[in-house]
Amino acid sequence: MRRRKTLRLTLPMLFAALMLTVAGSMSSAYAATDWVYKNAYEGNCLTGSTTTSNVWSGPCDQSPGTYWNWGSSYTAYPSGITYRQLKSWYTGKCLTTDEKTTTNAVWLSTCDSALNAGQLWNGDYNELSNYSAGYDLRTSANGDAVYTTPWGQSGIEVGRWTWYGTHN
Repeated sequence: MRRRKTLRLTLPMLFAALMLTVAGSMSSAYAATDWVYKNAYEGNCLTGSTTTSNVWSGPCDQSPGTYWNWGSSYTAYPSGITYRQLKSWYTGKCLTTDEKTTTNAVWLSTCDSALNAGQLWNGDYNELSNYSAGYDLRTSANGDAVYTTPWGQSGIEVGRWTWYGTHN
C-alpha cells in the first residue's frame, strides 16, 4: 500500500517538473524572434534579397526577405550600448555596411564570427545604428535604396532614418 501512495505522489511531481522544463525552454529568451522594419518616411520595409547580396526598402508584403533576426552581440565600452548582428531570416546572412564615405552601401554578407563592426547594429529609438562609424540606416531619395549616413545629414528628411520594428 505504501508503494502505491508513493507512486501516486511521485508521478504528478515528475510530470509537473517536466512541464516546467519544457515551458522554460520555450521562453522568448531562447526562441528566435522574427522582426520586420518599416520605414517611417515611405512605409516600406527593409528587404534583403533571397538570392543575391542586395538590400533595399520595398513593399511590406510578408515576403521572406522582409524578416530579420538579431544574432551575436557586442557591448561597446564605455557607452554600454549593445550592438548585434542583424540577420536575414531567409539566408542567415548579415546586414553589412562600411565606412568608406558619408553615404555608405548596405548589403548582405556571410556573418563574421569575429563580430565585424560593419555587421553590428543597434535598434534602439526607432533607428538602426551601425557600430562601425556610428552611422544610421536610411532610405534614399527615391525610397528604394538604403544607405548608412550620419543621422541628420543635410537635405534628408528625418523620417528616412526612422525604422519601426515589429516582431512576432
